Amino acid sequence: MPAALASREEIIDRLFTVFRDRGFDGASLADLSRATGLGKSSLYHYFPGGKEQMAEAVLNRAVVLIGETLVAAAQSAEPLSVRTRKIVAELEQMYASGRTPCVLGQLSTAAIGAAARHNLREAFSDWIGAIARLAADSGISPARARNFAEDWVARLQGALILQAATGNLGPFDRSMKALLDLTKEKKSREKN
Repeated sequence: MPAALASREEIIDRLFTVFRDRGFDGASLADLSRATGLGKSSLYHYFPGGKEQMAEAVLNRAVVLIGETLVAAAQSAEPLSVRTRKIVAELEQMYASGRTPCVLGQLSTAAIGAAARHNLREAFSDWIGAIARLAADSGISPARARNFAEDWVARLQGALILQAATGNLGPFDRSMKALLDLTKEKKSREKN
């Protein structure tokens, strides 16, 4: 069992890893206790609402991470190519180049409660908004940019599922390339 953790943030980070790797239903209290170094009663001290409240905290952390990385990069004043490469680099690190599941995907089908579900929707909305911003900045109309972003996030989620099932990293790599291709499409539009 790991040593006692110093902060609530560290506890949430460890819970994040367990929910990401095992999902909500697959994460037992014993798994969560072992990962955090806290006894079950101590976990309930931090999270009186149990696993559901833990999932809510993890999804809140996901909202913050998406805001600090993807949204911040998409909204920066840097050129589109730089912003896009930053987002791809963040996603490749986040998902270990397609080898690590997505906590959002893992928790999306679980019975996680209204507050956690709200955080899940917010995380996906922010992520889709960041990608839509890149697409719009590449010259795609706002409606098409939103569709592109939704389709792209769905494509990435599917790529992560396929990798987990088959070990094939090709779909993940191609989804990253599709995002990078926005820069090429902008250059093509500017030529015409």
